[in-house]
Amino acid sequence: MPNVFQGLQGFSGFSGRTVFWLVQALSAISFSVQALALSPPPPIAIDKFAPPPDWRPPVISLNNASSQPIQLRTASVEVDLFGDQAQTRVELRLFNPNPRVLEGELQFPLQEGQVVTGFALDVNGRLRDAAAVPKAKGQEIFEDIRRRRVDPGLLEATAGNQYKLRVYPIPAQGERRVVITLNETLRRQQGAGVLRVPLAFASVVGQLQVRVRAHGASRQDVQLVQAPADAQLAASAAGTELHLQKSQWLAPQGPAGWLQMAVRHTGKPQVMVGESGGKPFFAAQMDFRDELVKRPTPSHIALVWDASASAAAQARVLPVLEAYFRKLDKAVKVSLLVVRNTPEPVRNFTVAPGRFGELADALRAEPFDGSSNFDKLPIPADADMTVMVTDGLTTDGKKTLNYLHTAPVIVINGTAAADTPRLARLADRTGGALVDATLVTAEAGAQAMRMHGWRIERLISLSAQKLVTPTTSVRQGRIALAGELLDTQARVDIALVHPDGRKRTLMLEVDARAAAGRWPGQQWAQWRSAELADNTALHSAELQRIAATHSIVGPNSSLIVLELASDYARYNLPAPPELADEVARLGQQQMAQATQTRQAHIEAMVKQFDNRQRWWDKDFPKDAPKRAEPKAEVHGAIGAMGAAAPAMAEAMASPAVRKSQAPMGAPVPAPAAPVAPAALSARMADVENRQAKNAPAAAPSPTISTIALQAWVPDAPYMKRLQDANKAELYRIYLDERTAYLSSSSFYMDAAGVFFDRGLPELGLRVLSNLAEMNLENRQLLRLYAYRLVQAKRNDLAIPVFERISELAPNEPQSWRDLGLALADNGEPQRAVNALWEVVSRPWNGRFAGINMIALAELNAIAAQATAAATTADMAPLDMSRIDSRLRRNLPLALRVVMAWDSDDTDIDMWVTDPNGEKASYANRLTRQGGAMSPDATGGYGPEEFSLKTAKAGKYAVEAQFYGHRQQVLSAGTTVMVRVTTGFGTPQARDAWTTLRLARGQETVRVAEVDVR
Repeated sequence: MPNVFQGLQGFSGFSGRTVFWLVQALSAISFSVQALALSPPPPIAIDKFAPPPDWRPPVISLNNASSQPIQLRTASVEVDLFGDQAQTRVELRLFNPNPRVLEGELQFPLQEGQVVTGFALDVNGRLRDAAAVPKAKGQEIFEDIRRRRVDPGLLEATAGNQYKLRVYPIPAQGERRVVITLNETLRRQQGAGVLRVPLAFASVVGQLQVRVRAHGASRQDVQLVQAPADAQLAASAAGTELHLQKSQWLAPQGPAGWLQMAVRHTGKPQVMVGESGGKPFFAAQMDFRDELVKRPTPSHIALVWDASASAAAQARVLPVLEAYFRKLDKAVKVSLLVVRNTPEPVRNFTVAPGRFGELADALRAEPFDGSSNFDKLPIPADADMTVMVTDGLTTDGKKTLNYLHTAPVIVINGTAAADTPRLARLADRTGGALVDATLVTAEAGAQAMRMHGWRIERLISLSAQKLVTPTTSVRQGRIALAGELLDTQARVDIALVHPDGRKRTLMLEVDARAAAGRWPGQQWAQWRSAELADNTALHSAELQRIAATHSIVGPNSSLIVLELASDYARYNLPAPPELADEVARLGQQQMAQATQTRQAHIEAMVKQFDNRQRWWDKDFPKDAPKRAEPKAEVHGAIGAMGAAAPAMAEAMASPAVRKSQAPMGAPVPAPAAPVAPAALSARMADVENRQAKNAPAAAPSPTISTIALQAWVPDAPYMKRLQDANKAELYRIYLDERTAYLSSSSFYMDAAGVFFDRGLPELGLRVLSNLAEMNLENRQLLRLYAYRLVQAKRNDLAIPVFERISELAPNEPQSWRDLGLALADNGEPQRAVNALWEVVSRPWNGRFAGINMIALAELNAIAAQATAAATTADMAPLDMSRIDSRLRRNLPLALRVVMAWDSDDTDIDMWVTDPNGEKASYANRLTRQGGAMSPDATGGYGPEEFSLKTAKAGKYAVEAQFYGHRQQVLSAGTTVMVRVTTGFGTPQARDAWTTLRLARGQETVRVAEVDVR
């Protein structure tokens, strides 16, 4: 200070007193600055987080209310924070209190921006990291290995931010340990990154342990906004840490069940560099102050309102819309387009500023019901803005957001379970905005709808490639990007454009040590996958490559853990280090064998088809037997063939599980109850004339027959009320009953049937489509949905569902057979033949015995029909070049019955009793008059087939018996689909469908009666 004093004294115009006063002032300022430097920074003004009202804690499902639930013995949550980046490791110990081995399914949601980047399962007492696998292949591997009672674990995305983890086995009175790793970019509030960790589980947690490490952050830069009692923040060598431990933890509802912590941001660019998949990647964030300007006020708004069942929690959306319309400076036309399983007719409104009431009432009156199908969006041509209220979870049709209009889309989501990356991309590519009403106030949401600012126009670099960004807009005051490095240093130019026409370029220097491991590469993979999420079918191969390279879970990929080296080799999966040598050796052996398998299968099919033709060419007696012929019961796939056809007995032989190994013995005669003919309806029996098939000259003579299906009427308590309701009140009564049966597939099927029977097909389809919403990507439910659509003569709607099933389960022959039959009924014979050839030509798992020959009969019948049609209509013939010529021959039948069911690992037996009183079954596979039963399907979904070339006049009774199951996931019942065809493979072919449910062991139900005259 003396130097300052001397300098001021010598300066012209300052007296000594003035200088002394200034020195005192400067001294006071100096002391104040020093005191300020020593005082803590002001607190971070973060509001306590209010979780979305529909947020559901992780739940472990067994699908059986009578079993004791799986217990969560311990839950350990460890979070590492590096700036705005967070990595969370969750370890769970699952205990099975039941006396039997079970499979557990953990269903859990993720928050916006989170991605699963790791999964490990204990195998022989040690944690083993998962390998990435295509999603459908992962499901096949898991279920195949589970049947062999070996240890698999599978983690997969279902839809949007919903995930499920399947673990088998959880031993009786034993436990399994799983670890899940998540990466995310923290949301920014008031200049701080905000970490939110849900601590709520669906049941009590024996021991809860939480540890958060904020690396490089001082204690003053970390603020605990919300945490359970006893949570402690303390400085550590790494930065700042939080510790929490609880016993018998049951989180309270609302914000108190969450941990919320804010970490002050430094303002410097954050750059991470690391290696993933053998290549260097970077991920970076940099602050940027946006300059928001008001959007032009629209004249015509298209309001797309998702009213599907999954969107039922849109509680926070209406206040956002009300705030937006209140702030408009003129009246606007609003075209309301309500979307469920199909778009409904557009309704027009005029909304003046502050006059949202009429439109709000219309929205509140719309029940949330049915699936969501955005394949067709009839946006009015003159709309200059689209507001789309949806969670993005398209569960029906082709599962696309098929928006083809040029108007910008403002997407508003109000649910916790949403496909946020997909919605963000839709908003980005149209120049709109994404408003997450679960995270912002109504006023802030309305502001986001009205304003827009700088956007990223392009990313340019000579030393980095494959540059991506999670959003082209400036969100929360920052710009984020990632890419693959071509050098140790890189420069990336970020070209920005503003709505007023201004342009600006920012420069990011990447010069960091590769110390972040796989994290940057996985961040890049997450953002690149989100770019491709608009059309996952188009980009499925790239999505699978990205997931496999960077070990992330996405729409087309999963993570799986196996136990045996032989399984890693069999399914060609990357081996864990401890099994690498053995897997490599086994893999070479299996590659040599694989090339021979398919051709050997074709040769076996040719032999079976030769035997089938010999059966078809043989004339069987049609008179009544003179005496009872003894039947030697043969356990296995061969029934008693009788002395008249020893060659056919050999022809029909195939290995199968012995019935003596199951809880029941041979089939016993069902009670001879009379069959009451049921009116054929779109629900229970859809009889239709099929087009002509090219039958050979030796086809059986046409017969006159009547098919009477036994009407199966559910005895559920809701059925009487629905059936007694008048037509005008039926839908309201359905909605009233629905509350008690939200998780019951039977309820939706039964209720839909009532609507079909009452002549309300559109409402029937809506109600039925709830099956697609219940358990996302559950192929059992999707099969039920598609089968019912076929019965309702809506093959056009069933085909996309069957296509989805073939994507989910391409290694189950039923997927391709169902698709092929639906395509044939829809007039697409070429695609039908191609799909059925998949069934015929591939060697399937032994539990699908017999399905190849069943599909071959259907393929030949369809080809004969198409060939005859092409000849008469001068159409192009079918391309049959891929079909082995030795397998081409149509074998028409007088009577054919095919039965399939929806539950895997289930044994349903079909019996057909002919006019002689002889019962065709698994134990009697060839009757005196030539009725042939397919091999016993004991371990899959069926089908079982009864075939009769020439039918003796009289009545044929069809019955179904629930024999048993070997499921580890307990289910409440099995839905059985039966298709009865007379004149199969001929121009006179007629089909009748029926559906029933079997639940109890040894339950036998009369299905149909066919009267041949």
